[in-house]
Amino acid sequence: MDTKIDETISVTTTPAASIPHSTDSDNDNGEEIINWEEEATAIINDVKTHVAEIEISKVLPSNESHIYMNIRTFEGATYCIHVSSMGFRVVSEMYNTIDEDKTEVNEDEVYETPYALLDKISPRYVESFGNQLCKQLLALQQMRTEFKEEDEEGLEEEEEDE
Repeated sequence: MDTKIDETISVTTTPAASIPHSTDSDNDNGEEIINWEEEATAIINDVKTHVAEIEISKVLPSNESHIYMNIRTFEGATYCIHVSSMGFRVVSEMYNTIDEDKTEVNEDEVYETPYALLDKISPRYVESFGNQLCKQLLALQQMRTEFKEEDEEGLEEEEEDE
């Protein structure tokens, strides 16, 4: 009996972890209607193990075009993040705040995913993500080893029966 183990490793993220691209346009100016509360919740669930704290701002107003999130990195830095269909951008280094110089959007400061933003602002995010990936690879390797040992035991038993 020839047994093959699929060696494909995939790192998955929730579709909501990148900027959603909906084809629905329900408002007057043609912008897509997105439930930003759901999107933010999905983002939080994706990255919460790689930051010290992340939450939806309860102070800054959200609407159908954007939401604000507060993040504290493992380094202790705090940020208020504006999330919209344009992307993710830091609007302040204090929770629930928008700095005056951040009201205009500078495209160089907009990140397509929360991972790209966190990669820029938190070296320990990168370390945490890498450690999680290593653990997953080690678990996969362990499973392969155990599976191979079981397969070899089965072959030995078949040979003994012959």
